[in-house]
Amino acid sequence: MKSQTEVCATSIAMKIVLLTLSGDAARAHETLKSRYPDATINSISREQLEKAGSALRIRVLRGMSPEIFAVATERLVWQRGQDQFLLLGALAGARRTIIFDAHSGWREESKSRAIASAPVRVTREAALSSAAMRRAAKELRALEAAVTRDKHREWAPAEPAINPQMIYLRASPGPGTQAGGAASHINGFVNAALQLGTNVSLISNDEIAGLDQTRVPTKIIWPEPIGSTRAAFDIYNNLHFTERAVLEIQNEPPDFIYQRYARFSWAGVAAALRTQRPLFLEYNGSEVWVGRHWDRVDKLDLLARYERLNLTAAARIFVVSEVERQNLLQAGIEPEKIIVNPNGVDADKFKPGIGGDEARRELGLTPDEIVVGFIGTFGPWHGVEVLAQAITNIPLDSPVRFLLIGSGALRARVEEILREAGAADRVLMPGAVAHDRVPSLLDACDVLVSPHVPLDAGAEFFGSPTKLFEYMAMGKGIVASRLGQIGEVLQHEETALLVEPGNVEELTGAILRLTTSPELRESLGAAARRTAVERHTWKHNAQRVIDAYRELSK
Repeated sequence: MKSQTEVCATSIAMKIVLLTLSGDAARAHETLKSRYPDATINSISREQLEKAGSALRIRVLRGMSPEIFAVATERLVWQRGQDQFLLLGALAGARRTIIFDAHSGWREESKSRAIASAPVRVTREAALSSAAMRRAAKELRALEAAVTRDKHREWAPAEPAINPQMIYLRASPGPGTQAGGAASHINGFVNAALQLGTNVSLISNDEIAGLDQTRVPTKIIWPEPIGSTRAAFDIYNNLHFTERAVLEIQNEPPDFIYQRYARFSWAGVAAALRTQRPLFLEYNGSEVWVGRHWDRVDKLDLLARYERLNLTAAARIFVVSEVERQNLLQAGIEPEKIIVNPNGVDADKFKPGIGGDEARRELGLTPDEIVVGFIGTFGPWHGVEVLAQAITNIPLDSPVRFLLIGSGALRARVEEILREAGAADRVLMPGAVAHDRVPSLLDACDVLVSPHVPLDAGAEFFGSPTKLFEYMAMGKGIVASRLGQIGEVLQHEETALLVEPGNVEELTGAILRLTTSPELRESLGAAARRTAVERHTWKHNAQRVIDAYRELSK
């Protein structure tokens, strides 16, 4: 038996290498530190491993001499390739490999077991993936033929229901429902539909943060972490989800099916054909475009067929912006099917005086500090790098603090920019936060910033940022990019200060102007809230969907 001294020495010497695939890297670090308080934790980025290529990954990781290789993900049940990560850690010399998430999900395995189990696991996953791809190809052809036959079918109900029954399908092939715009959108739309008299039930492959399941009957069909490639993982779970969701829908057919469009999914299409109920498709953008430019996905030609199947089968397609409507028209979608339905806000949850003073105390902010806030994904088009550069331009003697809420691939780059400029101490970065904490944190701010930048490949900005409407409802001074729908919803010098996208100097100047003028903050904020309440609530959004259902009977 080891002595206490030997145990402590082992703990002190322990070296953990942490790879954060998704979710909050800081929280992942804290989780490991709580379990291994004396260990040294070094991080390796996803980008570092991807750049190394498959042949060099083992060598790169081995060079860091891990005793434990830890992989953090947002939701363990959603993480594909788990067996490969266990094997990677073992081959890199780690005695143990851990895969864990922020929801107490934890998988741990020794080096010897990972190596011994690898042949059977690899063979099994390859066989399951291959079988899923073959089955999907057959079913895709059948669905394409069925949708072509029904292409001109009238979906009109014999008599539209006064209080229609809607089944909401959420089948997105990855994490993201625990925080951010997706959670806000689902909660906002569903709660507004309930208030307008629609009966809503939900079928999802994950829990929706903030959703009250006592008001919304919910069936969760958990995914399975199977798939040798990203496309195989998505397609395997599309088959898994669709089979069970269609059975649920057949048991109690709704008046209409509403699906949030998802990559490699046809659950709504299959359910609509089986029950002869109309499919309403919430289409937030092309997954083919995303897969080509942002989130690299294989089988893009196949994905394009899935996307076309959904668009053809839908009785109505709800897009968030006029830009996206034009994209669909250019793709040959019938104009009468497309309805522009921008995102919105729950103005009762997002409003001034909703807990900001307490949030400031918790964050250690003093009453005389001016707080500039941002919430969103630290991703390609949210403009966080531009914001970080603007922060470094703010005079150090200015009583301005920054609160940047969220996580994502660019967080490390933001931290690097701030650190190199000596500005890190004036920025609070709590990471991704619980859905119900967002209003109070925004209320803690004096100025809110939406520094979006243009999309890659010269594409026109097609988004409708949820945070834009949440900012407006908070009644704060707003600085935002004059970009796409953002520049249409906000009016310069009336409801916000608008700046050229990506222009660090303009962004810096607008932030300084608002931080030094409480009168301007108050007037812009009051006007922005009035506009949000009058035009941009989730009730406006849900009402357009209900109106579309009633229009089918005319």
